[in-house]
Amino acid sequence: MRRTTTFAVLLSAAAVLVTGAAGLSVVGSGGRDRVEAAGGLAIARTVVTTAPDSSDISAGAPPPPTQPRSVTVPALPTTEAPPIPPPGAPAAGSLIPAEPLPAPAPAPAPASAVEPAPALPPADAPVRPPYATVLGWHGDGRVAYLTFDDGPGPYTAAVLDILAAAGVRATFCQVGQKVTENPAVTQRVVADGHTLCNHSWDHHSPFDALPPDALDAEIGQAQNAFLQSTGVTVKYLRAPEGRFGDPGGPVLQAAQRAGTVPLGWGVDSLDWRKPGPAAIVATVLTTVSPGAIILLHDGGGVDREQTIAALPGIISGLQAQGYSLLALPPDPTG
Repeated sequence: MRRTTTFAVLLSAAAVLVTGAAGLSVVGSGGRDRVEAAGGLAIARTVVTTAPDSSDISAGAPPPPTQPRSVTVPALPTTEAPPIPPPGAPAAGSLIPAEPLPAPAPAPAPASAVEPAPALPPADAPVRPPYATVLGWHGDGRVAYLTFDDGPGPYTAAVLDILAAAGVRATFCQVGQKVTENPAVTQRVVADGHTLCNHSWDHHSPFDALPPDALDAEIGQAQNAFLQSTGVTVKYLRAPEGRFGDPGGPVLQAAQRAGTVPLGWGVDSLDWRKPGPAAIVATVLTTVSPGAIILLHDGGGVDREQTIAALPGIISGLQAQGYSLLALPPDPTG
């Protein structure tokens, strides 16, 4: 009978294992089974068996009271079932669409039309001194002013060398576009103590036929080129070919807006005609007068070889007549 008892214990344990995996517990007692729901949780249960021990039973005698034997069944892991979502709810793991934002309220219509930007000051404002006069002479006394147009260019360095050797100063009316292309030459002009003059951006001709906005651009772009290459704010304007137009007209108005004094000349050397070095020297020495501003060229044209050849004779001839050769003051308004 011991094998029967052992078999009963194993059979009961197997039943508990099977029902525990299904979320149930079985308690055996006196041959009766009771099944209890475990509420979805795996809880360790104690199974009590009451099979009698055959060694204690004698024939014809009533069986002695049974001694309970217990087997502890370990808990089996289970997972609690997820709650069932209500009808219409999104499935687990799905994205919940955001509620659409309310449409913005329409902007109120303006009460009146947008006012136009204020107009610029009129281009025909009256021209006042020192912008009302084109300089041909400056100061008085035995002084003259050499000026060089259309550079910087290949001959500017040679002009600078001659001036340095003679110990004289001059004024260089330079084209803004060429200043941008040759900033080092313009920097040397300033370093050698000479004065700069704005000769427009690209030497447009006829200069006095340009509208006011184009005149402003021609002068302004050149001013920026000087400022970027040397840090100097130039205070003179020489119109290309001296075309300043009518007194008080658009060119002088543009010069006034830019704060640049119109610079002409009192003596034209005619070096641009290339009559020969001797003729250039003679023209200057016979037409000079105290305070005269003298026109020469270090740029423009095919070459300036005749000007380079004539320059030492011009300097020595003027000095022989008692003239001091000076650069125009960097700021005639100050």
